[in-house]
Amino acid sequence: MNRLLEPGQAQKIQQKANELLAKYRQVSDPYELVSKIASDHEVRIMEADLYEMSGALRKESDHWVIYVNRSDSQQRKLFTIAHELGHFFVHRDLCDEFVDSQFVARDNRERHTERELEANEFAGNLIMPELEVRERVSGNITEDTLLSLARSFGVSAIAMETRLRNLGYATPH
Repeated sequence: MNRLLEPGQAQKIQQKANELLAKYRQVSDPYELVSKIASDHEVRIMEADLYEMSGALRKESDHWVIYVNRSDSQQRKLFTIAHELGHFFVHRDLCDEFVDSQFVARDNRERHTERELEANEFAGNLIMPELEVRERVSGNITEDTLLSLARSFGVSAIAMETRLRNLGYATPH
């Protein structure tokens, strides 16, 4: 669990992600999972040239749209879509637009805002569920273990390492 969030809020976010995972348990591919969740909640996913941004979630007229940077890797797109779904499920009543910078925001305050941390927590729980991660981890986590886990969950090594740390594991870096 992300130590930068209040435990109650992190549990609430995990619970929402787990509810979705239970509903979509028949969907094993992570890209299909986020696409199906978005579609079923009438959230469109569009690729666009976003330059230095990874993604955005906007309410346009009467529907929501997730924009994802078409030049990002598949792993980054997956995490971005899951992150934007986090904004949709956790924050949509607070704002009509969420814009996320790529790997490092220009200003650390933007990078670590509570909403961004919450959306990241949701994404981690959705595409790297705690129970599945714990089932696949045995012993010390080596670089090879980290890379193997990242491949199996369809995420980058950085995303996997962050998830492992948030779950209390010691990582190679």
